[in-house]
Amino acid sequence: MKAFQATLPLTLDFEVGAIRRMGEKVAPFGKKAFLMIDPFLQGSDLVAQVTASFVERGIAFIECYDIVPNPRHTMIDRAVEQVRDAGCDVVVAVGGGSAIDSAKAVAFVAVHGGSCWDYTERLGEAVTRPQSRGLPLLVVPTTSGTGTEATPFAVINNPELGLKCAIVNPFIYPDVALIDPQILVSKPPKLTALTAVDTFCHALEAYISIHCTPWVEMVALEAIRLFAANALQCVKHGDDLEARGRMAFASTLGGMAIASAGVTVSHALGQPLGAMTDAPHGGTVAASTPYVIGWTLPVCADKFARVAGILDPSTLSLSEGERSQRLPGILKSLFATLGVTDTFRGYGLRVDQIDEFAQTVWTSFNQDLACHPKKINSKEEVAEIIRMCC
Repeated sequence: MKAFQATLPLTLDFEVGAIRRMGEKVAPFGKKAFLMIDPFLQGSDLVAQVTASFVERGIAFIECYDIVPNPRHTMIDRAVEQVRDAGCDVVVAVGGGSAIDSAKAVAFVAVHGGSCWDYTERLGEAVTRPQSRGLPLLVVPTTSGTGTEATPFAVINNPELGLKCAIVNPFIYPDVALIDPQILVSKPPKLTALTAVDTFCHALEAYISIHCTPWVEMVALEAIRLFAANALQCVKHGDDLEARGRMAFASTLGGMAIASAGVTVSHALGQPLGAMTDAPHGGTVAASTPYVIGWTLPVCADKFARVAGILDPSTLSLSEGERSQRLPGILKSLFATLGVTDTFRGYGLRVDQIDEFAQTVWTSFNQDLACHPKKINSKEEVAEIIRMCC
């Protein structure tokens, strides 16, 4: 068996209705919380439950709703100043990937100083990599997609540079991730579909990564199985609490998988496209994944065949090669059934921008490209794949 290590230095707390006990969870970590919340939740019953539980436990708090999709480095730096000025000793995030990634960065930088952009991984650039934790951090994901509650990553957008890069540090994990399926039932179908696709792509990319281990394979395949069995049900019947719970678990498993194995080409393309156009992340990876698989074959055919069999059991009678060849079409059809038919061109990427875009991918997401099972040797090859996705 291949040698491997697996580390998950946080507490995962799955429970329907657990949000009402948020104060109980936060109390051991601090007395004044910086509460980072997706702005669409402002005034909601969910926020009222959280703040009421804080009051009950005597926890002071400051609410921050200054969060946008593809979180900006400037916003994070402003939040760090607020944390320091107010003397907050714990950070809490309630929301999707943008809120949680922002909170991870805020908690980290509030202790170690400087600008959050200095902490992001950029090829050939000086990077600040502290070797100790930031402020205590507790997170409550309100979507089933990013899996960021279980990763050592925080993705940050720098519109001035046209870059979207990540802090990658084992000390940035949350202390506690509270996953409450009850708060997912109100999510609209389109958001549910986009985040479900992101979950699938995390699992698939970790599974095919050159860094995949027996641990990652187990976790990733279970995430794929849960996606196959529950994604469409969540889109069509969002009030199905059991299906929502299983997709929430799939999302966390996907995060655990990429925490150990990383992501590959689809995310290397999707992240910077989101920075350029503010496109939803799930849409960008959906637009690229079938074409990336087609470009990769016949490399990794055994794994692609296994995934095809999970998503479409009718293919199990086919040979391994035939099943792997079917996977791009299976995914296009499945994504369309979920309501996700995105393309790079549809998000505004022009043909005359492809070479410059490929250069950004090649220089800023080289570590993701390096995880792919088929080696990419130049930015010209990156450009070739981008053209397929348009």
